[in-house]
Amino acid sequence: MKNLPIEEFILEEFDINEAPKEIQNEQEVPKSPTEPLPNTDEIYQKAFKEGYEKGKTEYEQNCQQQLLNVKNEYESKLQDSKIQLEQSVNSIDLKIGEIKDKIKNIENDIVNIALEIAQKIIEKEIQNKDTIVNLIKKSLSFAKSDKVKLRVNANIAKQIDQDFKNIEIVGDYNLPIGTIIIEEDSNIIDASINTKLEELKRSLINES
Repeated sequence: MKNLPIEEFILEEFDINEAPKEIQNEQEVPKSPTEPLPNTDEIYQKAFKEGYEKGKTEYEQNCQQQLLNVKNEYESKLQDSKIQLEQSVNSIDLKIGEIKDKIKNIENDIVNIALEIAQKIIEKEIQNKDTIVNLIKKSLSFAKSDKVKLRVNANIAKQIDQDFKNIEIVGDYNLPIGTIIIEEDSNIIDASINTKLEELKRSLINES
């Protein structure tokens, strides 16, 4: 099964310091037929930044408090004898090593929380027919053949059947809403939202 490149779907210019944009209201007034299709790359970027900032803020506060507690604890011990001081310094080194390990785990936790929030936001976004149609069209551009079979959630299949009359669409209620699988004679393209988020997760964890 061939997965599409992450950069084609998610974060072209990702900046974690940039403030997240306001999430579109779930009860948004339907778009007019002439309005341009939504930019799916912006949807991924906006959703991930929203989740990342929420998770990052929570864990940064927790980490700062842990460091402060350790500092206060060992500052009092440094008032003891020379031998106690040496022992305390050694203990601090060990404690710092433990904290570094915790920070590494915290970074991974932030990524997981951010992706969970991003997935929920994206699931709301793809309730919009134009959004899912745009995602499918972009995915089909990677197909090598004009003769393909498209597998999606059954509810999505009912919404898009008139938009893809020349393509065999297979609807399956067991598939998640964001599933987009394109089958060719000798190739399968998995452009599902969950797949893209998992690829993003692996990429971010490897970079951290």
